[in-house]
Amino acid sequence: MFRIFYANKDTTLYEAYPDYNTGLDEILEIGKRTGNDGSTLLKSRAIVKFDMSEISASLSTYGKLVTDCKFTLQLYTSHAKNLPSDYSVFAKMLGQDWINGTGFLSALTTDGANWSGSMSGSAWISGSQQQQIGTSNLYISGSGSGGNYLYHSGSSTPPVLTTSESFSYRTTDINIDVTKQIRIWLSGSNNNTIPNYGFLIQLSDTDEVNNNVTGYIRYFSRETHTIYVPKLTMYWDNSAFTTGSMSAVNLESYAIYTNVKPAYKDTEISKIRIYSRDKYPRKSPTNLFPIETVNYLPTTTCYSILDAATDEVIIPYDNIYTKISCDSTSNYIYIDMNGFMPERYYRLQLKIVDGFTEQYVDDQIYFKVVR
Repeated sequence: MFRIFYANKDTTLYEAYPDYNTGLDEILEIGKRTGNDGSTLLKSRAIVKFDMSEISASLSTYGKLVTDCKFTLQLYTSHAKNLPSDYSVFAKMLGQDWINGTGFLSALTTDGANWSGSMSGSAWISGSQQQQIGTSNLYISGSGSGGNYLYHSGSSTPPVLTTSESFSYRTTDINIDVTKQIRIWLSGSNNNTIPNYGFLIQLSDTDEVNNNVTGYIRYFSRETHTIYVPKLTMYWDNSAFTTGSMSAVNLESYAIYTNVKPAYKDTEISKIRIYSRDKYPRKSPTNLFPIETVNYLPTTTCYSILDAATDEVIIPYDNIYTKISCDSTSNYIYIDMNGFMPERYYRLQLKIVDGFTEQYVDDQIYFKVVR
């Protein structure tokens, strides 16, 4: 199962505009651009924050622990230019509070986070100003510009404070596993509470200092008027499989139907039943009506949800977190409509794995999420 959360603030830190804010811009940017002198490479990084209280509330609703869940950070590309064939994007745990600000790249302001500081008049902590978090082995450090981050000091096994995604001749959308960072924010470290200031998104340190690596990626921000808002998706396994007296469906010849409603409120948590049966039911003893017996799909069946207008994958197939369940009535799944963009149509698809074969069921199962 899953739950989608959207960023509650984000902005870009531009080395080219060190004292200015772009907190309301529709775009986030990471990478490097050539300065006005035609030779100096100037960096840009993005900072994005999600509300951990929303995640805690969802965990409580479902009776889950943070250790039961997987979390992925997703940013969608608006435009990319002059990138190398191979590069890496890092997500670090930001170490200092910041103000979103009201600036645009086309109308810069000084009222929020920028390359020089976390807010107007407050510089980013540098390496010479390292600050320990409580009595933990975690410290805040940075270069004094371009944001700062948490790092571990000591002989104990370090927690994962930074994760990354590598790119090689592939789409530039970000889909980073940030499970361990979320667990630190929600559970703390060494009995110390670790404040959530969000993620610092950048090219890897190696790529940033390598003058042969140029180019930039622009992502949609939370201010975008599209569906591509930065999001954090929480996944967990709540599947159960009890077939009762039902028989397995014949994968050589079967039909699928559901109880999907035309529309759901964007606050609903819905149980959707998926019925399967023989495509050509056998006749009844009276020879009048065929017997339609509900069968069950194999345990290796999982689902995916797409935006119906764009075919953008909202929830991808996963053989752990989007498995279908079964009871004595039929197969079923739960969908938490919280986090779906309202007033849009979505499409449900199934994938059935049988040995080394895969079957995809796309029976045009549509539903709308409304306010």
